[in-house]
Amino acid sequence: MSMSLSNRILRRPIAMRMAVLHTPLDAPILVMLLMLPISLWVSADLPQSIAKAVGLLIGVAIFYATVATQRVLRRPGYVLAVYLVVGSAIALAGLLGTNWLPKYTPISWLQQWLPPWIRGLPGATSGFHPNEVAGVLLWFVPLQLALLVRRDARGMGWQRVLLSCVAVLTAAVLLLTQSRGAWMGLLLGLVEMCAYGRPGTRALFLAGSALGLVAALLLASSLLLGSSPPQLPGLQPSSWTFRALVWRAALNGLSEFPFTGIGLGAFRSSARYLYLLPLIPADYNFGHAHNGFLQAGLDLGLPGLLAYAAIWCQLVRLLLAVPSKRSDTTCCFERQSSFLVACGLWGCLVSSFAFNLTDTVALGARGGLPWWMMLGLIVGVDHEPSSDGSHQHSLLPKQDLSQ
Repeated sequence: MSMSLSNRILRRPIAMRMAVLHTPLDAPILVMLLMLPISLWVSADLPQSIAKAVGLLIGVAIFYATVATQRVLRRPGYVLAVYLVVGSAIALAGLLGTNWLPKYTPISWLQQWLPPWIRGLPGATSGFHPNEVAGVLLWFVPLQLALLVRRDARGMGWQRVLLSCVAVLTAAVLLLTQSRGAWMGLLLGLVEMCAYGRPGTRALFLAGSALGLVAALLLASSLLLGSSPPQLPGLQPSSWTFRALVWRAALNGLSEFPFTGIGLGAFRSSARYLYLLPLIPADYNFGHAHNGFLQAGLDLGLPGLLAYAAIWCQLVRLLLAVPSKRSDTTCCFERQSSFLVACGLWGCLVSSFAFNLTDTVALGARGGLPWWMMLGLIVGVDHEPSSDGSHQHSLLPKQDLSQ
């Protein structure tokens, strides 16, 4: 640890540096970056697009910094610890700064006792939106729960107590958001975690999830192809009809500008007047397309949409390959730890994907930065210890967790 990360990277030959930082996500990330200038050029809301572009660039930098820290410094356990600390900070900020929306009476009664200490931030003057807070917390809760089931004696003690407190805090804030999409996503993610590592059961649950996805797509299609848009008095922002209205506007925008999109973050300001969204109250900030894939297409065009989908496909491929790499020596502490991390990240991925179908944390959003760190963890969890002592190693090395 005496030599800094930058020194370790810079002292290597250029070809070796590129090999160390090469990831399966390089190509789709490159496509996104190439679409950024085009997105800024066509944007009708240039200040908003510039802010989102900066956020996207920072996110990509976080991703490669996460990968480099695991592969070059060989301290992946430290990266995981930082990730968990970030999740704790987000949960605490959400508890003190969310603009709670009343939906269910018992939970709403609890919300009124929470102090609104964090207000007036740029872009969130009245507080954080509960659905966005819920979407971000889905990147942490399954992983925290997976780490709690570790059976080794060395993981007991104050570390387990601290992790338990963090998991309770994060899950409680997720419950308080009253985001039904996040609740359903978390439930699906936990079910998939139980099936992870069991080929027969996993295939069964994957098939069930695929059927659920098809059913959701059919429901969305029926809403999109239904009768004329509803009148304003009957429109509720949390209803399926509201989402169908936003999806219809997003599809119109994507069909009119398929290659370029309409600009990063520009859907928020332009869709209300260009498409069917005048029916939505003028004081309601709908924010995005309420679907991560539609939003990626609106932001970066069809190339960006395909790149975004390719990232998800690669993440699924990487995590599903981890159980098959476990040998008969699964009692090895490093392999057990890596498998638990992979299981938790699998739950995070499935939960956030389900949430992404009806809501999203848009690319470039400040709340979306931990997503890029999660991507770096998923890329790193695929590296197992090697017999020759090379840079491939477990995400949770023995020396990091045995202290």
